Amino acid sequence: MTDPAFAGQLSALTAALESFEKRPVSQEVPKEALAGLKSAVDDLRLRLWGVLSTGSADDYRSFQERFRLRRAAEICEGIESELSTGLLSPRHEELRRLGEAAGALTRRILDLAGGTER
Repeated sequence: MTDPAFAGQLSALTAALESFEKRPVSQEVPKEALAGLKSAVDDLRLRLWGVLSTGSADDYRSFQERFRLRRAAEICEGIESELSTGLLSPRHEELRRLGEAAGALTRRILDLAGGTER
């Protein structure tokens, strides 16, 4: 039997998604907002898939870690590609912060792997 609180949350989520689906047709919605919604729905879908496909809490934790690492790599590869092809403007102030974070992450990974920087 389904938990009534869960059923209520599921109904609310379904109604919210239906509302979002209808909204762009009736009014202008910024592409950034739609991209944010898409990202949130994709993340939720993959997390649910992870819960359904794992057998224990440890499996799920491992799934989440691998998912986050794969997603982070995909995002970094996409940003690098878009910067290389000119699809992403190099003028964004967030690029400096991203570069610093990526450099710190690279150093941490190399330290943990016992490697050296090239």
